[in-house]
Amino acid sequence: MRAKHLSKKINKFKKGVDEMLGDKSISHGMSRALRHLRKELLLYRNHVEGLERWTGSRGELNDLNVQIGGGAHLLDGYLNIDIVPPADLICDVREGLPLPNSCSNVVFSEHFLEHIDYPVSAKKFIFECHRILKRGGQLIIGVPDSELAVMSYVKRNKNFYKLAIRSWYSKRNCLKDFNTYIDLLNYHFRDQDDDKKYNPHFWAYDYEKIVDMMRRSGFVKIRRWKFDNRIANSKRKWGSIYVCGEK
Repeated sequence: MRAKHLSKKINKFKKGVDEMLGDKSISHGMSRALRHLRKELLLYRNHVEGLERWTGSRGELNDLNVQIGGGAHLLDGYLNIDIVPPADLICDVREGLPLPNSCSNVVFSEHFLEHIDYPVSAKKFIFECHRILKRGGQLIIGVPDSELAVMSYVKRNKNFYKLAIRSWYSKRNCLKDFNTYIDLLNYHFRDQDDDKKYNPHFWAYDYEKIVDMMRRSGFVKIRRWKFDNRIANSKRKWGSIYVCGEK
């Protein structure tokens, strides 16, 4: 009932936002702000309704393999968690994970961490992964390699420039704005921050930063993870780093 009540309030609020967006006289800045608000309202509605539908009981939630933020890249044998369908559990992990302590053997997440705010949500996410893992369980995180992007910018690496556009942005509507190396670097750090389909990057990561965050949350035996396309998305291999830590 609580979810139904909240959904009605969200839908009413969203209707007002849509009406304002339909007003052609509003400013460019206000339009951007309203689009961001609309997207966040929809995510919050998904979160509220997803938790209401979630039927996993504490007794059943044991020996889990968990994937977080995989989108349409669902993993067999994993509890797939995301804020949008077709995940098994739809929730906003910025608010924590609705799973009991020490219930998981593996938590896998790729190209998700950079899409949540740092430090609050990112640090909470790492801590929550540590909480739900069993002793000896592994957290595997993959992110765009910011060190590679920065070093390639400094060296004006033409090969990286071509590969990045082909691998990351070939289907984007932003290529007309790629004129210099700094444009590519900006997209790496920010992505498209005002787009219906693509979500912005809120923080950039390299190996050192991921190691530091894991260590501060209690992880040990932290190391680079060897890419395994039985789990990871093969499209993510180029230009990414993967780090594994144990509880």
